[in-house]
Amino acid sequence: GARREALEDFKNSHFKVMVATDLAGRGLDIVELPVVVNYDLPRSADDYTHRIGRTGRAGGLGLAVSFVTAESESHFRLIEKRNACRLTREEIEGFEPTETPRERPGSAGTGGIKGRRKSKKDKLREAEARKLKE
Repeated sequence: GARREALEDFKNSHFKVMVATDLAGRGLDIVELPVVVNYDLPRSADDYTHRIGRTGRAGGLGLAVSFVTAESESHFRLIEKRNACRLTREEIEGFEPTETPRERPGSAGTGGIKGRRKSKKDKLREAEARKLKE
């Protein structure tokens, strides 16, 4: 289908950039993928490993970049803990962390991405936001 066709086009260098959801995180074998960018952190440490594992395959070098916000910092620390590693952070000029995380539109009372029940990630974000307000 469309997924397979898009992957083939990317593998054959018809596209230089691919934007994908977690559906593409597993089972992809793209030779010499130089960079993986996480615009949003995955829900689990295992999913994080699979996402960043798309680069640097078979002993090759690759770069994985994750955008971590004040709201997602505690979740990122949990991913590091579960993977028994500490990753380097770099602040980007003009995007420095703020004292109070901004609330995302539509986030109040929705209970997260998958429905009404809050995920661990959502609970961690709320706890971090409460800590910052104190």
